[in-house]
This record gives sequence, structure tokens and C-alpha cells, in this order.
Amino acid sequence: MAADERNAFEVYRDRVDRPLGRLFREYGASEAHWLVVGMAANVVARVAGLIPPVVLGVAIDAVFTGTGPYTLPVVPDAWLPTEAGAQFRLSVLLIFGSFIVTGVFTYVYGIAANNFAHRVMHAVRTDSFDQIQRLDMTFFDDKQTGEVMSVLNNDASNLEVFLDNALQNSARLGVMLAGIATVLVYYNYELAIVTLAAIPLMFLFTLWFMRAVEPRYVAQRSVVGDLNTALENALSGVELVKTSNTEAHESERVEDASFSYFKRTMSILRLNYVYRPGMELLAGLAFAATFAVGGFWLANGPPGPFTTELTVGTFVTFVLLTQQFVAPLAEVSNIIDQYENAKASCERVFGLRDIPVRIEDDDGAIELGGGTRSDGEPRNDGGVTPAGDPDHGGVAGAVEYDDVS
Repeated sequence: MAADERNAFEVYRDRVDRPLGRLFREYGASEAHWLVVGMAANVVARVAGLIPPVVLGVAIDAVFTGTGPYTLPVVPDAWLPTEAGAQFRLSVLLIFGSFIVTGVFTYVYGIAANNFAHRVMHAVRTDSFDQIQRLDMTFFDDKQTGEVMSVLNNDASNLEVFLDNALQNSARLGVMLAGIATVLVYYNYELAIVTLAAIPLMFLFTLWFMRAVEPRYVAQRSVVGDLNTALENALSGVELVKTSNTEAHESERVEDASFSYFKRTMSILRLNYVYRPGMELLAGLAFAATFAVGGFWLANGPPGPFTTELTVGTFVTFVLLTQQFVAPLAEVSNIIDQYENAKASCERVFGLRDIPVRIEDDDGAIELGGGTRSDGEPRNDGGVTPAGDPDHGGVAGAVEYDDVS
């Protein structure tokens, strides 16, 4: 490969700015209605999931211990019953109803979010393949097909996992944290300080992890292409390998590429071995601190600088809500993993998409009717008379790749 084109693919990849933002701009806009429906359903489902702990805490204080009024946030007191039996029945109905609402809207959210993810990735795959078909043969002389297959398969799949899983989980976590923090502060802002104290530490810990792991994912995605190239060359040329008795050489090439991928993957996992247990520890400490301080508060009165009253029902609400976000917070590492992996893969996808086509169609090229894709949109392979065909008026435009030296 010529020196000025030796790293063309990598250079165009490095020029990609804000790859995931570009993915949403170019492909997410047309499917935004699915995303909006999914996000709205997600908010309803997560808010409904907060109702049982709140209602249970209120019922304990008002119905069972008689230490507090039967009041619910954002519900006028005039709408609520005053008799203990009616309050208990309403509490049961609200808890059952909240689980039904959560289930229904979680289903709607899943359908909408998955439609968004898979429709976007269908368009990315087909457009990327159309772009590859428009590139001239010099590109394929310079770039092994294993690298291209890595982009179409591995990298596209990473983006699909991000849109399908990480995007959903991060949205759910954000709504849960905001909702839980609001409820905790509403009922007892002093104990809420104890519960939420771990959040800033988790944020700083996550920021460190993202900065440390990002270049490692970029390196890993690159060596995946090298491994696929080695495998593709060995398999597609197996007859030549056997006739030339170079099996040992090809095995060594595959082994070297595989070991490089192993080393890159282990460098990522070593960071995860620190980050994931660290997040679980911080989330666990938040729950333990809430239980310990709240329990002492109930038994001995407000500890230290705290002055507000804490009832049994409020304490139960705190414990249940804290437990609800302990597990999701511990899963933040998976979200970050998928985000960084998708970011690196997105750079490679758009790096391939941005490689210029050497042969440009003449302005007067005749449309041949390239047909439509399965989604009804016109195909991007143009369906035009090939440039350089003198019988149809095409001209060859020898447009060189950008200088990548």
C-alpha cells in the first residue's frame, strides 16, 4: 500500500467528530417518534414503580401505628379517605395498580426502544454496504476485506447493543435516580443526605473510568479488524496455503492477531475489575449507611446535627427506595462499557462511510432505477450509468483520497 494511503481508514476514523451524536443526527431523527414514545413510557413506568414504597410507608404510619396522617404526594387530602379500613383498601389498590401500570408501560417502552434501535441499525448496515459497493477496486486492493467485515458485523453489532440495552438502561437509571432522590428529600431531607452522599463519589469514579477505558476500546476495535483480516486471508486462500506449504506461517499470523486482541481485551477487563466492585461497594455503603443511621434515629432520636422527626413508615420507605437504586447503580459499569465500545465502533463505521469515492458520476448520468430498500427508501447505490462508459455519456472522475500522510 502506498505510504500516503497506508492508514487511510484510520485517518478518516480519527476525523469523525462526536460519532454517537452523528449517529443520532443522521439516522435517529427519522425514527425519533419511536424514541419519544419509549422515553415517555419509561418515565411513566419508573414513576409508577415508586408508588409501592411510598404508599406502604404512609400506610404503616397512618393505618398500623397511628403516628402520622394518611397523605400522599401530589394528591389532595380531600380525595383521600379518613377511615382506617378505607385507607388500607386504597393502599392495596394503589400498590396493585402501580405494578400493573409498571408492567404495561415497561412493555410499551421495550417495544418502542427496540424498534428505534433495530431500525437505526438496519439503515446503518445497508447504507454502509451501499457505500462499500461504490468504492473502486483500489480500495479493496489496499484494505483487506476482513477489516470491512469487522465494521459491518462486529462494529454494527456493538452499536445495536448500545441502542438496544445501554440507552434503555441509562434512561431508566436516570429517571429512577431523579424520582427516588425527589421522594427521599420530600420525606426527610436530612436522612436523604446520608443516602445520596455516595452519588458524587460514584460520578467521579465513573468519570475516571470513562477517561481511562476509552483509548483501550479504540485499540481493541482496531485489532478486531486485524484478526478478521488474518482469518479471512487464511480461509479465502486456503488452496494456495496448502499448495505452497505455508500453513505454519498462516497459523502464526492468526495466533499473533488473536493474542493482540487478547491483550487489548484484558487491558479493558483489568479496569473493569476495579470499577465494577468499586461501584457495588459504594452502592452497598449507601444502603448500609441509610439502614444504620435510620435505625439509630428511630431508637435514640435524631443523631448528631440532625433535628427532624423520623417515623417507622418513612424509614421503611427510605430502605425500600434505597434498595431499588443500589442494583441499577452497580450496573452502571455495563452501561459505560457498552457506551465506550459503541463510541469506538461508531468512529469506525463513519470512518468507512467517509472514505471518498474515486469515480464520480457525470452530471448527465442517466438513472437506471436502482430500486428501493426494504424500508421503502431509495437505494443509495445510485442506479446510474457508471462513469467512464462512453456509450452512455459517463466520464471518469479520478478523485484521489484526501492526503492522509
